[in-house]
Amino acid sequence: MSTIGKLFGRSPFSQIQQHMAQVSKCIDKMSEALTAVKAGEFERLDQLSNDVSNLEHQADQIKDDIRERLLKRFFMPIDRAEVLEILSLQDSLADTAEDVCKVLTLKPLPFPDDLKTDFDRFVELNVHACQVTALIIDQMDELIESGFGGTEAERIRRLAKDAAFAEHQADEVQLQLLKKIYAHDTDFSVAEFHLWMRVTRVLSRLGNVSENLANRVLRTLSLK
Repeated sequence: MSTIGKLFGRSPFSQIQQHMAQVSKCIDKMSEALTAVKAGEFERLDQLSNDVSNLEHQADQIKDDIRERLLKRFFMPIDRAEVLEILSLQDSLADTAEDVCKVLTLKPLPFPDDLKTDFDRFVELNVHACQVTALIIDQMDELIESGFGGTEAERIRRLAKDAAFAEHQADEVQLQLLKKIYAHDTDFSVAEFHLWMRVTRVLSRLGNVSENLANRVLRTLSLK
């Protein structure tokens, strides 16, 4: 066991990383559901939504185990409240992936060809923000070992900037996508139009939460 490990016990970030890996599975399965919608394969959505719900439930079990373990720790290199806030943000990502899939099952979503490029880019950027944040969490053990400094800290800062930039780009693409959706307002039924609004709104939470999670890790760095 490392020196840090001997002083503080096993790092909670091995379990935080396990939780984030499960969250990433939720997002991957959500992406599969979005691909099915674009292809008009609406018959697959109920099963894919159930798959995401099962993955999210497994993530919740990991989250609950982490919280229970944290209550038993007397010494930690990071304050419990900071760990719990990071865990809560990760949990929000899994919840959002589940919410996206539930929305997709409400009604077949019409998909005009002129929306596909912007929609694909919008999804790509939000998912990319999640993936970058997952890389940040994956580096936390090394960051603790380095005493929250050196090249590991600089790498975390660069990744956090990448996550923030991806979220910013997603906002810009979302605006273009919304303009095109509004241009179709007479083609869509009222229900279809509101469904598009809801899908884009829920999807945008992925980038927002990812940026917040990356910034929360940065604030942890600033306190060390």
